[in-house]
Amino acid sequence: MGSDNLEKSKREKSSLYPPANIEDTYNFIQLVDKLGGKSVSYDTISSSMGVSDRTKSFLYRLSSAKQYGLITTGGRAVQLTELAKKILYPTENNKPSALLRECFDKPDLNAKLIERFSNKALPIKAQLSNILMNEYSIIKTAKDNAASCFIESADYLGYLKNGILTLNEECCDKDIEIDSSNEINKKFITEGTGETLCYNFQIPTLSGNSAKVQIPEDVSVKDLEFIEVYIQQMLPRFIANLKEEINKNNVLNKE
Repeated sequence: MGSDNLEKSKREKSSLYPPANIEDTYNFIQLVDKLGGKSVSYDTISSSMGVSDRTKSFLYRLSSAKQYGLITTGGRAVQLTELAKKILYPTENNKPSALLRECFDKPDLNAKLIERFSNKALPIKAQLSNILMNEYSIIKTAKDNAASCFIESADYLGYLKNGILTLNEECCDKDIEIDSSNEINKKFITEGTGETLCYNFQIPTLSGNSAKVQIPEDVSVKDLEFIEVYIQQMLPRFIANLKEEINKNNVLNKE
């Protein structure tokens, strides 16, 4: 009996949901585009991410990009859709932020949650994850990730206002700043008693500030390859820890 239950748990499958948030998915299609955008093999993409094509970090982004309508797959290769190309190469009539918002309700689960919670308070992660398990057939081991991805995507797109899920375009008072250019900027930064010339990469935030990555001018190609892999593997952990720290501080401030 115990063996039968074990086999059943191994075969347990979740209802389909986007296992990566829309920001990570956007970064994924940027990588696919960098690698050619058309018939890019799973192995080529995963190798560029510094992982195997069987790891969750790759498979989650692959699945989400398909559900958001940004890629098609076949023969273990990826091809960008026309929608993805419009996002990556915007024109005056096609703003990347508006097109990304169009992707949000494409996954079936997202569409159901949007219909249920639109203009209402979105449950906190712990509550939403339980709702997903009990009412939407998301398995226990996936429910937390499913809840996180929905909340993070809604927040990134500007649809969460004081905890209310609001998809009215006029309520998004700040557009998502998405830099699709390949422009490389240099600037001097102060280190100790002197100044060092660095390559400067800025990541806009919804609050209007910018996160910054600064790379020394004398960087080598091997250094850049190491930095790329390191960021892909370590930045998600850093962000997760930072979120936990901020949430703890918010709780303490309320007490």
